[in-house]
Amino acid sequence: MAEGRGGRTDAQPGDAVPLVDRPVLQLLGPSTGGIRRHVAALTLALRDRGWRVATAGPAGVLDGLGVDLDHVVPVPGGSDVRRAAAALTALRNVAADARLVHAHGLRAGWLAALVRPRRPVVVTVHNLVLDEAAGRSAAVLRRLEGALPGRVDAVIAVSRGIADRFADAPPGRVTIIRPLGPPPHPQRTPAEVRDRLGVPPGAPLVVCVARLHPQKGLTTLVDASALLRDLVPGVCVAVVGAGPDEQALRGRIARLGLAGTVLLAGASPNAPDELAAADTVVCSSVWESGPLAVAEALALGRPVVSTPVGFVPELVVDGWSGRLVSVGSADALADAVAAVLTEPETAAGYGEHGRARVTDVLGPDRLVAAVEAVYRQVLR
Repeated sequence: MAEGRGGRTDAQPGDAVPLVDRPVLQLLGPSTGGIRRHVAALTLALRDRGWRVATAGPAGVLDGLGVDLDHVVPVPGGSDVRRAAAALTALRNVAADARLVHAHGLRAGWLAALVRPRRPVVVTVHNLVLDEAAGRSAAVLRRLEGALPGRVDAVIAVSRGIADRFADAPPGRVTIIRPLGPPPHPQRTPAEVRDRLGVPPGAPLVVCVARLHPQKGLTTLVDASALLRDLVPGVCVAVVGAGPDEQALRGRIARLGLAGTVLLAGASPNAPDELAAADTVVCSSVWESGPLAVAEALALGRPVVSTPVGFVPELVVDGWSGRLVSVGSADALADAVAAVLTEPETAAGYGEHGRARVTDVLGPDRLVAAVEAVYRQVLR
C-alpha cells in the first residue's frame, strides 16, 4: 500500500536488495505504543530480507519486542535544548557507521537531518503536531514539521492525512506507506486476562488499548459507558494504557458512578492479551494516523467499533468488517457497541471479514517492499 506523491516509488518485481556494506540505522524517540512496535517489526523484516539494520533510541524503548537496542541515543521527548544537544552528539558518533538513517518521528527526524557529515535520511512521520498534545510548543513544532521534507531525502507518511500536510514538498519526496506491526501473539488466555482485570466469567468485556491522552477521545468512551451500562447489563469497559489524563479520567468515572463499569487497567506488557480477551474492541480517538491496536484486534478476529481515523476506514468497512461511529458521539458509540455485544452472529462476521481485510491492506511483504523501494531511491 505505497502511494507516491509526484514520483513513482513503488517496489517493482525483481528489484534486488542493494549490497549494503554498512547498516541502515533505525532511530526513534520515546515511545510506549505503535511507533516502537513498528520499528521492531520493520527491523526484523528488513533483516530477514538481507539488510544490515542497527537500532538507536532512548534506553529501554524496544524492551520486550524481540529486538535489541544497539545504540542508546537519548532523543528527547520535549524541548530541552541541552538534552537535544546530547542526543545530537550521541547520534553523530552512531551514524558514522551508517549507510542510511531511517528516523521515526519529528524530533528524531530533525536530529538525523542535523548530523554532520550527514548521511542520507529517510523520516517516517507517524503523527502530526496537535495543539492538545504540544501545548505552547505547537506553533514552533508545526513550523519544524512543515520544513522537515526540505531537509531530508525522503518522507514516509503512514496515512493520507499526514501526506496532505506535506503537499508542498518537492515532487517525489513523500510516499504513503502504512505502518508495520508485529503479528499479535497473545501470551495469556482470555480467562487469565479476565481474572487479572476482575471481570466475572461471561460478563461482556469491551477493551480499548490507548494512551490516556485527549487525542484518544477517552472522555467520549467514558460517557458512552454510562449509556452502555443500561443497554448491556453487566458490561465492563477496560481501558488499557497509561498517560497524563489518568487523574481526569478517574474523576469523570467517579462522577458518573462508573467505578464498577469502567476500569483503567494501566499499561499492558502485551496488549494482544487484552485484545484477544475482548468481546468488542473500541477505538474512540479524535485523530490518528494508523492505530495499530485496531489492526491487531482485526488480525485476532475481534469485532471492532472505531471512529474513522487514519487508515481505519480502509480496514473497518461499516456494517461488514466492523462499525464506524462519528468522533465525539457518545450516543453513537454506545449504540454501536451494544449492537455488537448483543448480536453474536453479526459480531463473528465482523471478526472474520476484519481478519481478511487487515491481511489484504497491511500485508507485511507489501509494506516492507515499499520501504525498500524508498531506500533504493535514496541510495541511488
